[in-house]
Amino acid sequence: MSAKQQVDEEFKNYGGVDQDSAYTTAPPKFRKAVYVSSMVAAVGGFICGYDTGAVSGILAMPIFQNNFFTEENITYLQGLLLALYLMTAALGAFSSGYFCDRFSRKYCIMAASAIFSVGILLQIIGVNFGVLLAGRLIGGFGSGTMTNAIPLYHSEIAPADIRGRLISFFTLMATFGQVAGYFTTFGTSYVDSNWSWRGPWLLHLIVCVLFGISMTNLPFSPRWLIDKERYEEAKQVLVELHEVPGTHPLVMEEYQNIVTEIKFERSLGDRTYLELFQGSNLKRTLLAFFISISTSFTGNVAIWYYAPQIFQSAGLDDTSTSIAATGGTGILSFVAAFISLQYFIDKVGRRPVFLIGASVMGISMFVVGAMFHAYTVVDVNTYSVTITNPYARNTIIAFLYIFIATFQFSWGTASYVYPAEIFNMRTRAKGLALTYGLNWAFSILITYCVPLFIAHTVSGVYFFFGSCCCVCFIGCCFIPETKGKTLEEMEELFGANIKGCPSYQQWVVAAESLYPYLADQDNACVAMM
Repeated sequence: MSAKQQVDEEFKNYGGVDQDSAYTTAPPKFRKAVYVSSMVAAVGGFICGYDTGAVSGILAMPIFQNNFFTEENITYLQGLLLALYLMTAALGAFSSGYFCDRFSRKYCIMAASAIFSVGILLQIIGVNFGVLLAGRLIGGFGSGTMTNAIPLYHSEIAPADIRGRLISFFTLMATFGQVAGYFTTFGTSYVDSNWSWRGPWLLHLIVCVLFGISMTNLPFSPRWLIDKERYEEAKQVLVELHEVPGTHPLVMEEYQNIVTEIKFERSLGDRTYLELFQGSNLKRTLLAFFISISTSFTGNVAIWYYAPQIFQSAGLDDTSTSIAATGGTGILSFVAAFISLQYFIDKVGRRPVFLIGASVMGISMFVVGAMFHAYTVVDVNTYSVTITNPYARNTIIAFLYIFIATFQFSWGTASYVYPAEIFNMRTRAKGLALTYGLNWAFSILITYCVPLFIAHTVSGVYFFFGSCCCVCFIGCCFIPETKGKTLEEMEELFGANIKGCPSYQQWVVAAESLYPYLADQDNACVAMM
C-alpha cells in the first residue's frame, strides 16, 4: 500500500463522515475558525505595540520623571530603561525558537503573556527605580518571545491563500497598540497623581492577562502536533480550521504536505547555523542582515521611543499636547501600513518600496535637522532646547509625521517580508532568528545612544540618520527583487543548483510518492515547499 493510500485509509470515515460525501462538501468562503484564531493570537501584537506607545508617553510625564530621575541622571537612566528592555527582548527572541519547538507555539505564547504580566505588575508597583527596571527586564523577555512566537503560530494555522494577510495582521495590531498607548497616556497625563503613569500600565496588565487566558481556547499548530507524532490531534485541528469533514481533499492534502515535509526535514539530519554562511545561503544571509541592520539605522526606533520629547523640543511645551501629537503619528502609521500591505508590497515590489522609503525618510531627517540647526533656542539657565519660530516648528512636526508614515509604509512592512522570502525552508528558522536578533541588538544601541546624542547636539542626530538613509538607498539598489517569485525560483535567483543535488532528488521522490499527479520535478518541488 502506498503512502497516499495509507493516509486515505486513515481518513476514511474520519469523524463519522462518509468519504464520498465529504468530497462533495464545499469549504466555506469565510473560514471563521482560522480568522478567529488568528485575530485572537494577533492581540499579542497589540500588547507589544501598546508597550512602545505607553512608555514613550510615560517617560515624558513630569510626575514620572520626578519620581525616578534627577536632572543629573535623567538622560542616562531613561536610555538604560529602554536599552535593557530591548536587550531582554532580544534574548527572548533568540530563545523562543527552542521553546516553541519544545513546548508548542500555543504554550509559548501563553508563557510569554504570563512573563509580560509579571513585568507590567512590577512596573505598576514601581516603588523605586530598581523595581521599575526589574519590571522592564522581565517584560522585555516576554515581549521578545511573543513577537517571534505569534507570527510563527499564524503561519502554521493559516491556509496558503490568506497566510500573508493573517501574518500581516500582527503588524497592524502592533501599530494599533502603539496608537492606543499614546492616547491612553494622553488621557492620563491630566491626572495629577502617580496614577497618571500607573493607569496605562494597569490597563496593559488587564489586556495581557485576558489575552493569556483567551489563548487556552485556541488550537495547537497542526504542524507542531505532527512533529510530536500526535497525528489524531493534528487531523482534528485541520478539520476544525477548514470547517470541512475529515476526508475532504483540503484536509487530506494539507495533512499529507505537512507529514511529508517533516519527514524530509528529518532525512537531512540536524540543522546548523553554519549552513547560513555556506554556498548560496551566504548571499541570502548577508542581504537579510543588511535589511535588519539598516532598519534600525533609519532612525525609527529613536523617533518611536522619544517622539514626545522631540515634539516638546520642537515647541509643543505641554506634555499632553506632545503626547497627543505622537498619537497622531501612530494613526497615520496604521493607515500607511494598511495601504502598503493592500496595494504596494505585492504589486509594486519589495525593492521599489525600500527605495521609496529610504529616499523620503532621508529627506525628512535632513529637513528636520536643518530646522533644529537654524532655529534652536537654548535657555541659558535650564539648558532646555526649544523652537520658537512657528514656521520652523510646523515644518519639523510635518516632516516627523512624513518620516514615521513613510517608515511604516516601506521598511516597517518590507523588512519583515523580504528576509522571510529569501531563506530556503531548511535555513529559514535559524536565519530569521539571527536576522531579528540583530535588529533587536542594534535597536538597543540606537535607543541607548540617542539621548546622549541629543544632549550634545540636537540637529546632529537627524543629520546622522539622514546619512544612514542615503546608505540604505544605495544598498537597496543592488538587492534582488523577489516579487512574484516561487520558492524554487528564489533558489535560482540566488544561484543554487538544487536540481543537481541528491537531497533534491530525494525530495522529488517523496513528493511524487504522495502526489502521483505531479508530472515533473518542478511541480514536485512546489508541492513540497
